[in-house]
Amino acid sequence: MGKAMSNSIKAKAKIIITEFKDKLGLDFTKNKNFIKQMNLPLSKLTINLMAGYITRTLKKEKKEMDSITITKDAKPQMKKLKDTAIHG
Repeated sequence: MGKAMSNSIKAKAKIIITEFKDKLGLDFTKNKNFIKQMNLPLSKLTINLMAGYITRTLKKEKKEMDSITITKDAKPQMKKLKDTAIHG
């Protein structure tokens, strides 16, 4: 299992996601470098945790959106069942 994430890191990361979602991506190192370029007074550990949380959250959102489009495009198919009686 992974390490537990503190609520303060999640809150800060969510603010960054809402403000700069178009500049963030699914790559950890790009997200980490973007946070470093913001020149926030954060430690290396905090930057890494925030970048990891942002990457994980964006991947999760992408996966959910992909599954929604797949289920929307898929046509429901009914299987025809044979009329067979099971005798025991």
